[in-house]
Amino acid sequence: MVQRRAIILAVTIACSPVCISRATAASLRSYETRYYVLHTDLPADTLREVDVRLTAMAEMYADRTRGFAGQITRRFPFYLFRDVRDFLAEGGLPGSAGIFDGEKLMAVAGERLTAESWRLIQHEGFHQFARNVIQGDFPIWVNEGMAEYFGEAIYTGDGFVTGVIPASRAERIKAWIAGGHALSVKGMMTLSHEAWNVNLNLINYDQAWSMIQFLAHADGGRYQKPLNAFITAVSRGQNWEAAWNSSFGSGTREFERQWKECWSKLPPEPTSDLYAQACVATLTSFYARAFSQRQVFTSAEAFFEAAKAGELKADKADWLPRSLLERELRRAPQLGSWQVRKRAGYELVCTLADGAEVVGTFKIEARRVKPGSVRADVRRRP
Repeated sequence: MVQRRAIILAVTIACSPVCISRATAASLRSYETRYYVLHTDLPADTLREVDVRLTAMAEMYADRTRGFAGQITRRFPFYLFRDVRDFLAEGGLPGSAGIFDGEKLMAVAGERLTAESWRLIQHEGFHQFARNVIQGDFPIWVNEGMAEYFGEAIYTGDGFVTGVIPASRAERIKAWIAGGHALSVKGMMTLSHEAWNVNLNLINYDQAWSMIQFLAHADGGRYQKPLNAFITAVSRGQNWEAAWNSSFGSGTREFERQWKECWSKLPPEPTSDLYAQACVATLTSFYARAFSQRQVFTSAEAFFEAAKAGELKADKADWLPRSLLERELRRAPQLGSWQVRKRAGYELVCTLADGAEVVGTFKIEARRVKPGSVRADVRRRP
């Protein structure tokens, strides 16, 4: 089993642990992926996508949360149902399409997995990841805020872009802050798991996510280390208030002021660069795969034409779902102008309306895309 280092946060158990009935178990097939044991009745053509995305998902949790020590020491059980009735029969919550029950991750795929399906799986999957790698008692807002943070992440084929802020969600948070509907930070700190689960309030989820988003990215990420220190302290039993003061150097009032001010001043499209990065990174993943098979495109027009025609090549081990390609082919013309540029290697470049370039780069080894080599960086002239 592959072992990794990771920061882990505590899990909120949405319901009591359940067992899969014999009737359901008999209809499911089991598959071992790198980090999961997948039990499903989905068709084989869907399983390839599930496999590659689950692997990238587990590695995202580890790579984005390295402040705590932890290792994946076993594969996690994941039950993915085609029919919501099977999900409910096995303990799924009515009105939900996915849960983590303290042991198993369970979700409904329907006839096909959608962006919303994966958002839910990424959220609940983080709870499972946390439960299996570290023990500790954390404030519920940290737990759910991190799960929401990962739920919003965009899969690009060779990784995820994290930290994106949907414009509609940002506007909703602004309105709640302006209207005085958000809890005080101290109120969030003292909110119990039981109280959270009794009243599954959208405001609480939004606020928890926005607080984690702020701590992860505000002021160039200056709050990441204090957040890690805070989580470490409370996981070891320290009172949350003492842990906060020792980690951040002050109480929650100043943090609350800064958090509200930051969100109130966000522009209408607060993370447009990250969405552009996700698009360029995804298309670069496909360009790199074609390049690895000696299918070289020297213009963006030629690359897009082959992509739309379904003519891009890839090594079997580098397969990616076509749905990712189609998603970004639809978005690409809206972002700006595109070109293929040759420097040290070939680059896929999108020039945005404000003149910034989003540059996609990659490396090839033995006719395969080198793991971790696909990047998309925003470059602005000084």
